[in-house]
Amino acid sequence: MSPHVPVRRGYGVPDRMCGTMSGIRRLRVALLLVLVIAAPRAVAAPAPAPAGWAVLMEHNTFHGRYADLPVGYINSTRMLTALMRHGWPADHILLIRDVHSPKVLPDAVGWLASHAGPGEPAVFYVAGEYRFLERDLGWEATFPRLWQSIPTSQRVLIVETCYAERLTDAVSSVSGLGLPAVGRQELDWWGVRDRGGLIRGGTFTYFLAGALAAQPDGALDFAEAFAQAVAGAQEYFRTMIAPTPGALGAYHAHGSFPEREPTFPNPRLAHGPDNSASPAAIVPP
Repeated sequence: MSPHVPVRRGYGVPDRMCGTMSGIRRLRVALLLVLVIAAPRAVAAPAPAPAGWAVLMEHNTFHGRYADLPVGYINSTRMLTALMRHGWPADHILLIRDVHSPKVLPDAVGWLASHAGPGEPAVFYVAGEYRFLERDLGWEATFPRLWQSIPTSQRVLIVETCYAERLTDAVSSVSGLGLPAVGRQELDWWGVRDRGGLIRGGTFTYFLAGALAAQPDGALDFAEAFAQAVAGAQEYFRTMIAPTPGALGAYHAHGSFPEREPTFPNPRLAHGPDNSASPAAIVPP
């Protein structure tokens, strides 16, 4: 679209040429007609895609306290790519990796609380070792109060850990959505290689990020993406993990036998009190 050029008063033929003003007037009228006919119509610019605020926190190393998860932060990278695909500005996203300070949760949620306004989506994505989040950071004791401090009901908590549903259940009394990778008693699967059809990183995040990225431009429907991610993770387990004895052995070593279940994993979408009627209410208006 051509830029708007302002018309300045007094621009044109000077007054001393008034002896030929009738011809000049006719010329001006003709020029105006040409300009009106030829000028492109102004087209309203499309409204920018709704964007929110997000913290993407991933821990891969634990300095011997817990087993490392050597996936090169691929989980948070996938979520970052999905959000930016929908136009979320880089300065709306805080990326935290391998920060082991006991203040990391207050600092991360505090950043969301200071940026997300009423009605704006506030996303907190976390991937890592469940015991680090629950034992070392005191998730159940501290996170609900922090989560409630964000001044919007459009909260989205996404957890990629073992027993992830325990962490989303901790904030079930706070408005928003909770998207756990696995159920309360279920172990999470992270692949360390991506060859032979295997997925590197968290299976749930792989399918969730893909589902979000594939949505049309505009508001993100996290509830719909959750359903697609769970279906994808269940199919991946059935076709790739269950037929592989070595993979199942990792579960058996921890006393888990997911191949005996009709489907696996089986996480449930958590609805806060303001979202119980409509799972998609979390998306921006």
